[in-house]
Amino acid sequence: MAFAGMFLGTVFIIILSVIYFIAFVELIVAIIMLATKHKKPAIVLFILSAIPAVLTLIAVIIFGFTISFPKFDTPDGGMVTISESNIGRMKDYIREDDMEGLDEFLDDHPELIYYQDTNHMTLLEYGLRNCDVEIMQIAVDHGAKFDDKAVHENLVYDNSLERFLSGLDYWVFAYSDATKPEPRFTEGDTTDEIIDAARFAVEHGANVEWDKNTGHFTFAGLVEEWIGSDGRITDMDRELLDLANSALN
Repeated sequence: MAFAGMFLGTVFIIILSVIYFIAFVELIVAIIMLATKHKKPAIVLFILSAIPAVLTLIAVIIFGFTISFPKFDTPDGGMVTISESNIGRMKDYIREDDMEGLDEFLDDHPELIYYQDTNHMTLLEYGLRNCDVEIMQIAVDHGAKFDDKAVHENLVYDNSLERFLSGLDYWVFAYSDATKPEPRFTEGDTTDEIIDAARFAVEHGANVEWDKNTGHFTFAGLVEEWIGSDGRITDMDRELLDLANSALN
């Protein structure tokens, strides 16, 4: 299969090279004819020699448009295109902690809730990983849903809460290496923000149990691992575990 692709690519390059060579020859002949006062045939050759360049320009414009407006799946089986400039604006609001601006911007561009970063994370997932209830609420208000397979079919895991505790302080969605914020969470150290984020996810339909090839898993089981990882059990640890257990009932 790879060989066939390389062969076709080579053939395409050869054909393209021949076309441009012919166009170059036509251009030279046209210049000579124009110099010898043969204007009409010279104009025809000028036009013919320009066709490959015009077609290339059109292809570049189409390619640039496609790159500038990436496509993302929606739950109804459709697809939305989102401009890179709007994606950048959304990230600016996040970095500036301008939640009012983000909310208003999503009013005008609700399709941004379907945007996925390089790790296939959405705005809703970003809010969960950073325990930012306000961002999650804004995303939900504009139609985002937890664990929607139609939207998140490319996720490297199956459920939002499956990697919630092990993936805290996720900054890639809106930041670069140079601008990433300082870590806020420590493994095994349960905080009010973690509890509030988990509660929001549970109350808004996030899966709390799932089956995989290796067996059956629950969010409560992951919480048990989390609260025991630092060698101590606090009142907040117990509150998080109670929340996870009650979600199973």
